[in-house]
Amino acid sequence: MCITEVTAFMTDRFADRTAPVSVPRPARRMLSTTRSFTVGQGKGYLTVARTPDGRVAGVTVRMAKQGSTLAGMLDAFSTTVTRGLQHGVPLETLVADYVGTRFEPAGPTDDPDIRQACSVMDYVGRRLALDHLPYATRAGLGVLTTQERTAQQTHGNTKTPAGTWVPAGVTP
Repeated sequence: MCITEVTAFMTDRFADRTAPVSVPRPARRMLSTTRSFTVGQGKGYLTVARTPDGRVAGVTVRMAKQGSTLAGMLDAFSTTVTRGLQHGVPLETLVADYVGTRFEPAGPTDDPDIRQACSVMDYVGRRLALDHLPYATRAGLGVLTTQERTAQQTHGNTKTPAGTWVPAGVTP
């Protein structure tokens, strides 16, 4: 067998495995929201970029202390979340992986809906869930606003026609 025959054979045999993954090109301009936050002693900024139809397209987390190990780790975290979203990973899956992650800095936050966070990644996951996921999904992850938690404790739960439980006084 000559080299051309081997190449043809390999191309035919493994064509499905070597096909490049088609990743949609992000828009040149997207709407974004930047929020400052504090977790324990760490201060940072969360920027969420959205597609024109409102889906989360990118997440950037910056810590105030640039050059720290945590800042480098969160840069990698931001890149991973953004690439995952670009490749079709549902936001719910990413949030579920990061909520509850524990490392320093941890502690009280300056966000009225998220009073405590186990880490910056935990805070980011919770904030993304509160801002971009429906109530039923968030409830399954244990991520509720202060109002929803209070309503749940005060009035109990009610069942929707779809069969999901919602705190009384909260619109699903």
